[in-house]
Amino acid sequence: MPNRVFVISRSATLLVAVIAASGCETHTPAPIQPRATDFSAISAAHQQIRERTKRRFAQASFLSPQPDSDAGIPLWMAPLLVHEYSLSPEDDARWAKFGAISVDATGQATVDDQRPTVYLSAADVMIGSRSLKQITCLWFYPPPCAPDQRIRYRGFRMTLGGRGYAVVWDMLSSESTERMMFVAKPVEQAAAEQFGGPLPGRRFAVEPPLAEHPEVVVPRVVGDGPQPMGPFVYLDAASLSVSTLICRCEPSQADKFPDSGHYLLQRVGDLDELFGGGPAPSNLRLPRAQESPEGILRLPTEL
Repeated sequence: MPNRVFVISRSATLLVAVIAASGCETHTPAPIQPRATDFSAISAAHQQIRERTKRRFAQASFLSPQPDSDAGIPLWMAPLLVHEYSLSPEDDARWAKFGAISVDATGQATVDDQRPTVYLSAADVMIGSRSLKQITCLWFYPPPCAPDQRIRYRGFRMTLGGRGYAVVWDMLSSESTERMMFVAKPVEQAAAEQFGGPLPGRRFAVEPPLAEHPEVVVPRVVGDGPQPMGPFVYLDAASLSVSTLICRCEPSQADKFPDSGHYLLQRVGDLDELFGGGPAPSNLRLPRAQESPEGILRLPTEL
């Protein structure tokens, strides 16, 4: 590194000498102007995500946790997964299957889609002066093409309020560039009362300033059920994008369920346990298991 600095310094000195000898004038380079952010385009993209939440699936699979799953939480708090059926006759599988993760002898992660599994990790996060429970659920899909491609995952961080009801679902995806954060209806109502209406370019009062967090979008608010419950998560066939997240108490957005089954809900202390204590595989990058939504959303004082 010192040699490199010397070479650069010497080159710069020679350049100044050449300019002086030739009688050329020196000019201060014009400052680089940062590109203006196109907030109208971002708002339009967010609106497309919100419109996507209204989609109905003609046919879909339905997966719920195995009744004998022992993950340390009531099973009614686990997600119910709805995968849209592919309408393409060229697809061998009608819907994308996820499975158990393992690491092979070469140190690469693999997915056994014959053993559908959702991994659960629980911890506490601070919001204001309060410690609230956060449950992270994550499930894995084999690479879409070649086996050496990166493994895909989907999931969410579900933060529970003081009453035990979910208040925020922070969606997780190995591919998405947006950060979708669904919020419970009482949270949005309380945010509107505390902060006023939505900010410019936003639809909901709970959403942050667009300039500060252009990657964040609240696609919709989620209804409250008669008791704390896990959500329905709808995943489209084309890209496994989450089209919507709804309460179990809300009307279904799938017309037919030709296929249904169960997944194992497996508790892990930390997501790194999926590697068995070894180094992280190069074909799998995991998200942070816990992260507070405070400082991202405009959360009301009481949750």
